Amino acid sequence: MSIDQIEHWVVKIPIINRYYLKRSSKFKRHLCFLLQKFGLLKPFTFVQWLATNNCNLHCPYCEASAGKTAENELTTEEVNRLIDDLSDMGVKRLLISGGEPLLRSDLMEIMAYASLRHLELGLVTNGFFVEEQWNELHRFKYFLYFTSIDGIPEYNNRMRGNKEAFERAMKGLELFGRLRVPVRMVNTVVHPENINQLGSLLEILKNSGANCWRLSPIAKVGRATTESKYSLTGKQLRYLADFIKTHQSALKIDFGESHTYLGCFDVGLAGKPFFCGAGLTRCSIMPDGEVMGCHQVYDICLSEGNIRDKPFSQIWNEGFTRFRRVNFPGLCRNCAHLSQCQGGCWAEMTKQGTCLKSVWEEDF
Repeated sequence: MSIDQIEHWVVKIPIINRYYLKRSSKFKRHLCFLLQKFGLLKPFTFVQWLATNNCNLHCPYCEASAGKTAENELTTEEVNRLIDDLSDMGVKRLLISGGEPLLRSDLMEIMAYASLRHLELGLVTNGFFVEEQWNELHRFKYFLYFTSIDGIPEYNNRMRGNKEAFERAMKGLELFGRLRVPVRMVNTVVHPENINQLGSLLEILKNSGANCWRLSPIAKVGRATTESKYSLTGKQLRYLADFIKTHQSALKIDFGESHTYLGCFDVGLAGKPFFCGAGLTRCSIMPDGEVMGCHQVYDICLSEGNIRDKPFSQIWNEGFTRFRRVNFPGLCRNCAHLSQCQGGCWAEMTKQGTCLKSVWEEDF
């Protein structure tokens, strides 16, 4: 039974669930430490593989800074050896991302091999090529379909640099909706330019193939590292929380996974309990085989090793020490929310040195 499965049952128990939710992140972190001590810790959530850095769109805040195919991307044979290693160590889920993964010519062959090795698949795509590759895509079993939409159609297309981007994203959602994939997620990076479009976008998404919607404040990683114009103010963060509370049941709306810790600051926001599983329950493998603990920060200086030098299973068991110890900055140690958030988003803390608590409290 995975950590998430245990949590699924705990939160259903009256009284215990209230106690647990206030301390959920701390419990899960220490459970991971305990499993690591006995050699039982695995990437229960998923291993993300960035299949390629190649992308047909050019989003201004792309976390992977995708565009052209990266030098020295893994070959089919190398990816299949990785899949063998993941399967042998008991990994259940492979999340395929990019760039735009559907631009990789051998992707269907790789997905077929992963399915043969009993890995459930997740697909992160802009949806542009889903329809034309549907005859092959529909054959596989998926735990997640994930696409990103930046706002209403005209705005989304302008941000992504393609007049068909919105239409193609919606078609992808429709097709994966027909497969009844359990989680069909739309992610919207929310910033000052599009925050007023959320109501209009909600009406569109309610009639789409999506069954959940994640609203993500900008992360200063990738192309957005030096950008300040996309950052939300405290007033805008609180508006976003109110929007989620008001419409939560319409489409399973919540903050993006990395920012559900913001629910700690608003007692009325009953979203998913926050836990940053970076290096504990998930990790990422770059197009060239570098292994990263986080699925948002891809700086080479943070690599845990390369699967061309040693098997992933060895890197997982011997590396990731920066994630597998209690080492909170001073501003966290005195925070009333530490048990519930455990330092918030690792990427945010690494790149900015702080979570969004100080921003949230602006202009109260």
